Amino acid sequence: MSTVYIYAVLLNFDLYLFVINDKLNNKLLKGNGFIMTKFNCKYILFDLDGTITESDPGITRSIKYALEKNSMVSPSLEELKIFVGPPLGEKFMEVFGVSQEMADKLLVSYRERYNPIGKYECNIYDGIVDALKQLREMGKVLCVATSKPEAAAKDVLAHFGLTEYFDLIGGDTAEHTRPNKTAVINYVMESMNISDKDDIIMVGDTHYDVEGANKIGIKCIGVTYGYDTEESLKNSGAAAIIHKPIELVDLF
Repeated sequence: MSTVYIYAVLLNFDLYLFVINDKLNNKLLKGNGFIMTKFNCKYILFDLDGTITESDPGITRSIKYALEKNSMVSPSLEELKIFVGPPLGEKFMEVFGVSQEMADKLLVSYRERYNPIGKYECNIYDGIVDALKQLREMGKVLCVATSKPEAAAKDVLAHFGLTEYFDLIGGDTAEHTRPNKTAVINYVMESMNISDKDDIIMVGDTHYDVEGANKIGIKCIGVTYGYDTEESLKNSGAAAIIHKPIELVDLF
């Protein structure tokens, strides 16, 4: 049997009830009925593209380069934003109906431009640095779990001076042995010796992040400032939704 404690708290002139359950996530209930879930997780895994970095310029330009090099007609850069987030090989096959062999060829061409140029054609979202700093100060252990090649992810984070905030940066391998978000999350958990799935949570901007985490029994916080919609994140089973990076701090 779980024990429940209820406290009344006044924050910014709004009355909240703080419900603490020793077996479930805490919830902060505002007087108007709004419910804010509070998570007790020690480990927080971050997606990269669309969660930490606004990375579509480099990705879409590099996809356009790959398509044109292989004599394929490229959609507009705006239309190519659907490629930000998911594993590119799978997305090439889904969108263009190409074979695995052709998808691999497109990926090689993509990396010809992306690795030296495209990976740096991005910006970090406003408020993400403050959020990372505050979460670290709260004692949270932060990691990255991205479908991007791990080497590229490390280069991008180093470029923006963000490496210091993360205990581990996990991504796909050069041999593509971690082909989806679930595989990357499993790799991060194994590398960090994390066995308690209630002590870890994912943060990402697409349904691929939510579904990849949920597939192995991990919750995911969806962010709407990236490359998916709030409706998609909710329908995929996001445990909470935030609209700005700094809002993440309020969930812990």
